[in-house]
Amino acid sequence: MTLYGEGYTHYQLDRGRLRQFVRRLYLDSAIRKLEGATVDFGCGVGALLRRLPAGSVGLEINPVSVAHCRAQGLDALAYDGELDAWSLQLLDSSRGLRSLVISHVLEHLDEPMAKLRQLLLASSRLGIERVLVIVPGARGYASDATHRTFVDFAMLSDPSIVSGTGFVLASKQYFPGNLRALGRWFPHHELQVLFRAHNDGANPAASARRA
Repeated sequence: MTLYGEGYTHYQLDRGRLRQFVRRLYLDSAIRKLEGATVDFGCGVGALLRRLPAGSVGLEINPVSVAHCRAQGLDALAYDGELDAWSLQLLDSSRGLRSLVISHVLEHLDEPMAKLRQLLLASSRLGIERVLVIVPGARGYASDATHRTFVDFAMLSDPSIVSGTGFVLASKQYFPGNLRALGRWFPHHELQVLFRAHNDGANPAASARRA
């Protein structure tokens, strides 16, 4: 399987009915935390993007996956964060975007927290009010050779990540089953962390919570 190529796209598309049903449960959990037109950062083959509200846009580094999404009528754009320091310069505030979701992306990156901080700054510029980060648990992380950095709640709750971005850490949830320990043995367990803009009713005290 070639990373960021045709093989990886086919891998994402190769889901039977049972896997599609299970995947839908995970997508439902994410969607409940989002509002309005959303940026799906690392949209893959568009499983989440096609269910997001009108005006949503997907960003994806794999050109084959972008072509697949566009063939399905989805608004997907080719994007490599390294080319613009993760500042989302191809988007502007006139799109009326309100949320951004980064699902199972950060673990594929080197120095993911520095890149997340840049994405939070970019989200603030765009007027985005919610940023949802989803990462795998320990067993899920170890199950994929393309993963580079294990991201946990201790990393995501570091105050330096949100400092000066206009965002605060608002909530965390482990799914399925809101218990971190499940991620040690269940490969499809994930952590969902929501950042919200100060003017979106977030509670700064939430950033002090630990698993």
